[in-house]
Amino acid sequence: MDNNIENINIENSGKKSGKSSKILIWALSIITLLLAGSLIWLYFMNNDSNLAKSGLKNANGKISELQTKINDLSIQVDTTKRNLIKERTTNEMLQHENDSMREIFPILIKKLEVANADGGGRAISAYGKDIVASSSMYLMPRITYHGFLTGETIELKVRLYGADGKCVTGDSSPDSFSYTYKINPVRPGDNTLSLSGWGGGDRGHFAKGVYRYEVWYEDMCLKAVTFNLK
Repeated sequence: MDNNIENINIENSGKKSGKSSKILIWALSIITLLLAGSLIWLYFMNNDSNLAKSGLKNANGKISELQTKINDLSIQVDTTKRNLIKERTTNEMLQHENDSMREIFPILIKKLEVANADGGGRAISAYGKDIVASSSMYLMPRITYHGFLTGETIELKVRLYGADGKCVTGDSSPDSFSYTYKINPVRPGDNTLSLSGWGGGDRGHFAKGVYRYEVWYEDMCLKAVTFNLK
């Protein structure tokens, strides 16, 4: 009787031991799965963190580039503003000068150049360049002027000084001048105008030397230029 009870206890103990082993195995399996899941979760979380950091770094880089562009544009805007203010100030000064000049001069001659011309008034040498004396015919001055008395007619007086330093005159020359020239009408803005030439139809009309043209209005010399005949 006791042996049977002992055998039953042994069998029951074996059964309990087998169940415990299975429970332990399942528990270990679940723990292993949980650990694996945790590791996988941590891996993806780490990747996501790295991606977020990388994205943030790229975003910061783009923000820096945009900030640089904004700074450059700001500098350009400031420069443009300064240039506009400078231009406006210059225009205001020019307008003020024009108003002042208008009370004194009918025109402002900015440039006076001389060319060798033929009898038809056609330049046969470049304006402002030395003239070959052996080819000289008519010494023709050209003025670049800014008109103040626009629409008006004014009379200019011209002096040509020869190589001997004396004013060249003719029978119809006004007192102490070579000739006169009328601008009719005075035009606004900058204009280029060739005046009458002085000389003759024969080549080599003038000798070598230094010559000078002066353009006058009433008792004021508006512009003068010295040039060479070689």
